[in-house]
Amino acid sequence: MSVMMSASMSGARLAPVPHRRRAPVPAGTNAPRGVRTVRVRAAATETEVPLGRQIEDALLSAFPPDTVDRVRDSLRFTLADGVHRANHEGKGVQEASSYIAGLTATPYWDVHGGSFPWMVELERNFEIIRDELKAGLANPDLERLGNGVWVAAVRDDAEGYGPDWRTLVLQDRGEWEPTNCALFPKTAALVQAANTPSVEVFFAKQAPKTGIKPHTDFTNFIMTSHLGLDVPPAPQSWMKVGEETQYWENGKGMCADTSFIHSTYNESETQDRYVLIIRFWHPELTDHERNGVQFLFDAFDDLSPEGLAAAATKARARAATYDGSRTGADVANDFKASVRAKVNAGTGLGADLTLGDAPAATPAPVAKAVAAPKASKAAEGVAAMIAESKAASNDAGGGKKTKKNKRNKRKGAGGGEGLGLLAKGMK
Repeated sequence: MSVMMSASMSGARLAPVPHRRRAPVPAGTNAPRGVRTVRVRAAATETEVPLGRQIEDALLSAFPPDTVDRVRDSLRFTLADGVHRANHEGKGVQEASSYIAGLTATPYWDVHGGSFPWMVELERNFEIIRDELKAGLANPDLERLGNGVWVAAVRDDAEGYGPDWRTLVLQDRGEWEPTNCALFPKTAALVQAANTPSVEVFFAKQAPKTGIKPHTDFTNFIMTSHLGLDVPPAPQSWMKVGEETQYWENGKGMCADTSFIHSTYNESETQDRYVLIIRFWHPELTDHERNGVQFLFDAFDDLSPEGLAAAATKARARAATYDGSRTGADVANDFKASVRAKVNAGTGLGADLTLGDAPAATPAPVAKAVAAPKASKAAEGVAAMIAESKAASNDAGGGKKTKKNKRNKRKGAGGGEGLGLLAKGMK
């Protein structure tokens, strides 16, 4: 669902106009190939000033010229209630209202093809994550101690998820959830140490004989990965994306473009399916484009002039930490090269992760290095990471906490939170 955003000349209030989300498109739909449908609302009256223009101006003010043009175009597309819908021959139907043009569209990507070294690292260390999850599940006080533990989907299309789809969130739209991270410190530390380009991180539980109906996450610039932690043996549990079906396996990852119509099912009679889901930036986005989308996330939290200015300030602060010419693939290659250099130099990796095909001289696997420290050490590391993130956010925004538009938390929605859904959250 998306809205047309406008504000009165006096700025007295925002006037969101809701648009009912389209029903999920069945996987077998024979849509015309390459069709892109754009629905555009009537222009604002002379007494209204488009808020979308204010957001766009703030976005462009925070970045060098021509570096976030695709993000700007995506914003315009969303605010115009645009829908990109295409039937990719042999791949399936893709539908996205939060859409950045020019990104490769394919249902599943090869985890070991070079674009996802962070997933390779998580595969190598999945036993640490699995064991920490099992310990958490065995804790009778988990729901009391945690924040939103195993909550059901609450999105408008939540009926597609069913009542037995449950999540436990560690990160939401780039912000780590401190309470839950303290309960699962090793998992949070591993995800961060692997240089994962994450937007959301959460455990997901699917009960026996339940599934998620065919649907789209409506966003093509944020992809979805699953790491099997405790799953029924293949072929009892599966995810179909477009026209391709893959089966979850313990310790194996999968990376998918969930702007394609997709569905899941757990055919086991008795066993729950547990996976770690990471929503991450499409690898073809540049650093500036990732930052630009993050700016929009921040902007939709507070659409006042002060809020937009604070979002732009945060974006400038983030831009000072990276080389804006890089794509996600460049970042992945840099990470692999840095690890290789340390291995070859024999200096040891410290807290860094090893690569699956590292030379024989590689130090002991990270599984031992991470598992050995006491949980309190890991908890301290994650706490420091969260505190540093929050401090940077507050400093960039002048330390001011606004309540114009509270962050539209997913609360177990299971992903799909693109610009359209964020725009819907305006109050």
